[in-house]
Amino acid sequence: MKKALSLLALLWWFDLTTSQAMPLRQSLGMFESGATSWQRSPADSMRGGSGEVSRFQIMPAVWRRYTKSRDYENPEVAWTVTQRILADRTADFRAATRREPNGLELYLLWNKPGHFEAVDYQTSRVKPDYQQRAQRFANLFALR
Repeated sequence: MKKALSLLALLWWFDLTTSQAMPLRQSLGMFESGATSWQRSPADSMRGGSGEVSRFQIMPAVWRRYTKSRDYENPEVAWTVTQRILADRTADFRAATRREPNGLELYLLWNKPGHFEAVDYQTSRVKPDYQQRAQRFANLFALR
């Protein structure tokens, strides 16, 4: 419960402190699948090249660890799953680094968690193409 509350507090703080920042939900949806609204759209039925599901492009095996639902096309279910995944990953990051992730790190936790952990959460050691994509996300998310 504490992990979930910490993530919700983090998301709420980001939204309050970044007047022109795009909320995490919208940023991830847009960046991963092109979703441009909170409502159902063609982005919700997208399948990634490796079988990723939902507007947030979650691997099915990861999805199944967080819910029994197979309603991949429901943006509310997908967001709930996304929040739970990020809560666990940010908790691991916080335990290892004793701080909250910035926008670039948040995207690496979302999209390349194993690689990011393997390089001890040091962005300078992340593969350049992962760094570039994460930086583009951070620019969209606009954390300060």
